[in-house]
Amino acid sequence: MNQLTSLHVGYETQVLVLKKRLAKVHRIITAGGVWPLTKGHVSCRVPGTDHVLILGHIHSEGRNLANTDVDDIVTVDIEGNFIEGRIEAVDERYAHTEVYKSRPDVHAVIHAHPPIATAFGIAGVNILPVGNRGGIFAPHVPILSFDKQIDTPERGRMVAEAIGTGRAVVLKNHGVVVTSDTIENVCITIVALEETAELHWRAAQLGKVEPITNAEVRSVLTGARYEEYFSHVWGHYEALDPWNRK
Repeated sequence: MNQLTSLHVGYETQVLVLKKRLAKVHRIITAGGVWPLTKGHVSCRVPGTDHVLILGHIHSEGRNLANTDVDDIVTVDIEGNFIEGRIEAVDERYAHTEVYKSRPDVHAVIHAHPPIATAFGIAGVNILPVGNRGGIFAPHVPILSFDKQIDTPERGRMVAEAIGTGRAVVLKNHGVVVTSDTIENVCITIVALEETAELHWRAAQLGKVEPITNAEVRSVLTGARYEEYFSHVWGHYEALDPWNRK
């Protein structure tokens, strides 16, 4: 095997592993009920390339995401141009690619429509960092007052600018975009966002909403506690994958 062939095989193996992880996260989020009508998509970078793996447009086949598999994941470049796969990429791939272009620290992105977080955007109220899972969203989750499909690079740049250096943005009347450093962590992050939104909403029924302190935010975001934020709960979410029971 020459060096060029070896590199190609290495790339194909890496992509297959990433596709398996992406497919699993689609199934987990579906089982967890985070995206109504199973409308949403997860993506990730292919390390060392300008390629992005993202869900194909499987809804055009009348399918939901409950049984997402590796063949449902396609490859685009960082500009959103189709490279490889059995079906076209989702139209809103630019909500992913433009974030990657502006945030080298981001390696996985989700666009979904969790109902409680979306309601905050409709009301024009920022989700605050409340509860023990809310610290990663400090000082608050911004709202992008744009409710159309993110189906052009220009619209994708609006999303990237609204997120800034944060982890999430609420799209008014249209869901959320969430970022993280790994496929598994972005899955955890979107669940944490919806849980934080629900806790904020419930607290608001009782009185003034008090976010966690800046000192606690710093504690959550540094060192071992940040690693534990994700590692301690991944087993819970992984167990939601229905394929684990096959």
